Amino acid sequence: MSDERYEIRGKIGQGGVGAVYRAYDTQLRREVAIKRVLAEEGEGYEDPEIATKNLLKEATALSSVQHPHICTVYDAGVDKEGPFVVMELINGKTLDEMVERGTLTFDDFREVAIQSQEAMIAAQDLDLVHRDLKPSNVMVCWLPSGRFQVKLVDFGLAKFSAKPSLQTIDHGDAVFGSIFFMAPEQFERTPLDRRTDMYALGCMYYYSLAGTYPFNGDSAPQVMAGHLQNSVQPLHELRPDLPHWVCDWVMWHIARNMDDRPESARVALEKFLTDETAAAQHGGTLPVRTGPQLVIPTTSPQPNRPAAAPSTTVNTQTAPQTITPPGGQTPVTASQTIRPASVITGGTAIQPARPAVASNPTITPASGPTAVTGVTAPQNTTPDGVTEAAPEGEGPTLAPDLAAAKKGLSSKQKLMISAGLGVAIIVLGGVLIGKSSTGSENKKFNELVEQVADLTARDIPTTEDDMKLLLDALADDTLTNRNAVFQRMVIAKAEGGYSIDKMVLSYATAPDTGEEDRKNLAIVIGKRGDQGAIKGMLKWATKNPNDPAAQIAIDAANKTIEEENFTSFIQILGATRNNGVRSSAEKALANVISKSRRKSSLAEQLVGAFDASVDEKYRLAMIRLLGNTGTDQARKTISESLASSNTNERIAAATAFGAWPTDEPFDDLLNAFENEDTVAAKNAIFKSAINLLSAKRKHDQDELGNRWLTLAGYSTTNSQKSKIITEAVNARADWSPNVLKFFTSQDHDDRIQSLAEKGLDKLNG
Repeated sequence: MSDERYEIRGKIGQGGVGAVYRAYDTQLRREVAIKRVLAEEGEGYEDPEIATKNLLKEATALSSVQHPHICTVYDAGVDKEGPFVVMELINGKTLDEMVERGTLTFDDFREVAIQSQEAMIAAQDLDLVHRDLKPSNVMVCWLPSGRFQVKLVDFGLAKFSAKPSLQTIDHGDAVFGSIFFMAPEQFERTPLDRRTDMYALGCMYYYSLAGTYPFNGDSAPQVMAGHLQNSVQPLHELRPDLPHWVCDWVMWHIARNMDDRPESARVALEKFLTDETAAAQHGGTLPVRTGPQLVIPTTSPQPNRPAAAPSTTVNTQTAPQTITPPGGQTPVTASQTIRPASVITGGTAIQPARPAVASNPTITPASGPTAVTGVTAPQNTTPDGVTEAAPEGEGPTLAPDLAAAKKGLSSKQKLMISAGLGVAIIVLGGVLIGKSSTGSENKKFNELVEQVADLTARDIPTTEDDMKLLLDALADDTLTNRNAVFQRMVIAKAEGGYSIDKMVLSYATAPDTGEEDRKNLAIVIGKRGDQGAIKGMLKWATKNPNDPAAQIAIDAANKTIEEENFTSFIQILGATRNNGVRSSAEKALANVISKSRRKSSLAEQLVGAFDASVDEKYRLAMIRLLGNTGTDQARKTISESLASSNTNERIAAATAFGAWPTDEPFDDLLNAFENEDTVAAKNAIFKSAINLLSAKRKHDQDELGNRWLTLAGYSTTNSQKSKIITEAVNARADWSPNVLKFFTSQDHDDRIQSLAEKGLDKLNG
């Protein structure tokens, strides 16, 4: 790892086999998390080769899953200190930290359940088994709007497994993973599959709603016995305020036998949404059904009973608490408008009916809900009235076969195993590329996609006819292994003098190419890295700024800082209505500005665009971007916006000064903080002041210490004070003790005093 690029700023945490550090990426100017395997004897893996293999395996697993609810991997490698992985730094709290203050309300649990299931759908589409799902591996972070977002982290125990696999055993035959959330098969050393993760999710959901583990004990053997005997108190007895169908849904996940659990996250989420819709249509209760039902632990199979009306009586030890964002923002769980990717559509957002809705639910099953049991639950339904919107700020990923997901698999298709990106492709039979294709074409097609089975394969010779066969196959809506086709394009090497990248670009920008295929082909172009094709895709994006593929084109172009792209990025930002495209365009513009030697010229363009536009989102983006220029003209415009009557404009201006190249706007921020009456803007200003002082810049250390002390004096909330204490401890500067001592006085509550004293002890130690 280049010491010049990543600056370590402190240790975040340490586990049995690795340590995670907070770091700063000096090239892209962002904070990141870096994970290393412990190399000292007695800690982690003692065999460095095994350590390297396992850590890079985690990087491979994570980099294959690009999803808004899964931690993103940016980089990986090996240096003189050993292997490392550079990951997204997630600022938030773990789910178990959230549960410590109170169990989840139904609204918050609904978001956690949907978002975590969506994350697992993406992983399971790649045959990825996490094997260590638990509350401490689920992060809850907050978006600027106050919505919370769930992210799954630490796939260190995960591995690609199209077939059942055995639990990894190491360190004196100890089983990795948390004993409270491990499935019975993990103790029995029997093969694991995606249903193992579903069990862990169920235990996690139970814990988040009940405040206690479903299988508990005073010792590890007792906990293991609880799992193996499946002795668990029904959730509805601990949370009578919840709809009965929700409790049964959770208990379904923790069935003793694997066949009695949801077959996959896709099946589980469909069941949740179907039951929610049915309950909404019947006044909060589920209709009585006939036929086989879910097998609920500690009970025999029974018909679904009407869901009990929410009770006002709650166990005082499990009283639910709303998940609230830091800094005093108002939580918006009950009205979150951005939904995770749909289980039905694979890459778009859904907004299913809420239980309180008595009529006109957003999702209406095509037919009445069908009773289910085990792996058959539930039956596929086709949603009507689905609201679609791409997740804000998140890029699309290689999607599964959406047509098959909507219509259900035919008997021939069920004979095939759908392959994920980077996963071994095993073709069992059946027609893959249409009835009109010849037998020789099918055979050749199968040969091409089977080559993806070798995860190390690169630069596989590919003729022009081969590429045409792969691209033409996408026109067949019954194709079940589309991800394998896209991955085969990524690792292809032209044989015969033609250009693969031009062919892919031609298909990607063709008017009749489907939206999902266009996005995936854009990803192929980005992964291949041909600058001509990337610029061609970006040129297409300027003419189609609202297409989701435009975001991918921007992200691909942003990997190489070229100032000539500035005009294209700003055109797209001004024309698009897609939040994801807008977010990527703004990031790309900031990246170009940070590396440019013509910041004054770029600032003039931004100010001109700000003055000429009446679109608020565009104007706010221009203000934020001006902060990266550091010019006098930019400072004048930002200062005027900081005094604007528009709250959003003041917040954008504060954000801009937080990104300023020097400390100069510090006094401007303090003056604005004193005069600000709006909580949201006041919090934004304070956060920007912290960013201004903590970012890597050339600081006068004496002046920096004075500014930290001044900011400490302005802090009013425990969240603000805790942040300053953390920054002081991590900085380990000459000014750090004075700032920490400021918070040890009686003017602050006991928690802040204790935190500051611990910080002083850490500095002295």
